[in-house]
Amino acid sequence: MKKILILSTGGTIEMLHEGKGLSLSPTASIDTSSLDSMSDVRVVLRKYLNLPSPHITPEIMVNIAEELRKIEISGEFDGVVVTHGTDTLEETAFMADIHLEGMLPVVFTAAMRGGSELGVDGPRNIRSAVRVVCTETENLGVTVVLNDEIHAAGRVTKTCTSNVSSFDSPGYGPLGFVDDDRVIYHRLPIWRMNLPPGPLVLEEKVGLVRVAAGYGHDLIDFLAGSGYKGIIVEAFGRGNVHPDTADAIERAIDSGVVVILTSRCHEGRVLGVYSYPGGGVDLIKRGVLSAGDMAGCKIRLFLMACLGRKMKKDHIGKMLSSL
Repeated sequence: MKKILILSTGGTIEMLHEGKGLSLSPTASIDTSSLDSMSDVRVVLRKYLNLPSPHITPEIMVNIAEELRKIEISGEFDGVVVTHGTDTLEETAFMADIHLEGMLPVVFTAAMRGGSELGVDGPRNIRSAVRVVCTETENLGVTVVLNDEIHAAGRVTKTCTSNVSSFDSPGYGPLGFVDDDRVIYHRLPIWRMNLPPGPLVLEEKVGLVRVAAGYGHDLIDFLAGSGYKGIIVEAFGRGNVHPDTADAIERAIDSGVVVILTSRCHEGRVLGVYSYPGGGVDLIKRGVLSAGDMAGCKIRLFLMACLGRKMKKDHIGKMLSSL
């Protein structure tokens, strides 16, 4: 019999309709009735937080990751399922993934519909997550399970505002599926980002700028002038920006800001292909670091953690070089 901890943090999976919309109450809890027939699993439910996921800040994500690390070290449980709101789930799961050593299976799950809505998906997602955490192979890292799909924390993202099949890993797809009779893995990740062992400390002043036509340079100048230590730029296509934005990036780098380049596209890597002013080749010459195909919201957390550890730009660049 496996001993599994369910660590609840709030979110839609614990919400009910009260008045005009879904909300959390102080007594809110997840529905674990779907686990009653699982006689080979002993489940312990622990309420850790009671927050809608837009209220979960990077600092709270650190707290969750540190709590999971304590559980990992303790050896008390065979695995942990974390219930979480969907809006920031991918970021909290990623924070945990880069911090944990991988000795403990950890699965994040959630619900797109509240407990009082028609077609509620929370109970099935919880059951699927518990089944996955009981059968998870080694070296998967933190995974995310919704709608019977298993996704790697580093790749998964929320793709739809309301659909129960919202979570996907664009360009990669799920690691596997939860079927009625067993958990099936079709592939294993060969890539994972990990921080060096040590405390998880964040540099708060790391910004995220998504460029648009004629937009981006003023915001980069503002952040650099406001004492920001790092800026993630979600550029066009392969990693290209307007010349004015390129100049702003160079000014930021010259002032000591670490600037990392990602793409606002859902799939594909940034790469130095174009040499015109503001193209990827030009930006690399100006000193930007490349984040490959990583999502901007995740690489921001990674940079916050790196700068919080006082890592130098060259060290950060080496960690990103495999992307």
